[in-house]
Amino acid sequence: MTPVSIHQPNFLPWMKLMAKIAASDVHVVYDTVQYTRSEFHARQRMKNRSGGTSWLSVPIMHTGERQVLCDVRIDPRQTWRRRHLEHLEVHYRSTPHFDELYPLVQEVYQRDHDHLVEHNVDLTSALCRYLGFGTRIVRASDLDAPVPEHRQERWLELVRAAGGDAHLTSSGSTYEVDWSPFHRAGVPVLEQRFEHPVYAQPHGEFVPGLGVLDLLFVQGRSSASTIHASSRFESSGAPAAGSIANPQRSVLR
Repeated sequence: MTPVSIHQPNFLPWMKLMAKIAASDVHVVYDTVQYTRSEFHARQRMKNRSGGTSWLSVPIMHTGERQVLCDVRIDPRQTWRRRHLEHLEVHYRSTPHFDELYPLVQEVYQRDHDHLVEHNVDLTSALCRYLGFGTRIVRASDLDAPVPEHRQERWLELVRAAGGDAHLTSSGSTYEVDWSPFHRAGVPVLEQRFEHPVYAQPHGEFVPGLGVLDLLFVQGRSSASTIHASSRFESSGAPAAGSIANPQRSVLR
């Protein structure tokens, strides 16, 4: 089985998204949909020394019109890269694995990306390599896939274009999704069941849902085990006959 996950290119993803990526053979960066301010495309929370959290945001060039994610440009007039790196240095220097992770993040920030998706994908890819995740990451805009009208049919075409024969998703955990196009095609859908672990987070009481760097600064490469253990994937329904015998892949570590 070759499981494929699909998700919009979030900035500095949190643990749940990283767990889905880690459990996938291929992760499709869904950059052909609309950019939304309310999502985490250009922002994420990290811990601060007061025990609370602070937003790290990537400033973008607003056109006044709806923008597709792959077209969104970073505003070059703002010094956000320096601010982000300073925040990490001030608030995370005391963590056990700061010295090995900070240069990795710094190198990505020094690439001076022009587009938001480029920065997000490079940062996520760098963290995956550090953790030893062998997931191949591709962009939807680079895949030669049909674009049907219905969302689930578009996802199915992306899974096929990425060479997959199963789909890992977190969508069904928050709202009802019609997976019938996948079931008719004999492509199993495995839904993520996520439980946020508690770890020795710096600066006060534990705050869930932060950028995954918060965990990595504390646990280093052993974060990979914590991320894998946070999730299991269960079939959304009986797969079509002959597709797979066991829908729960051995990556559920």
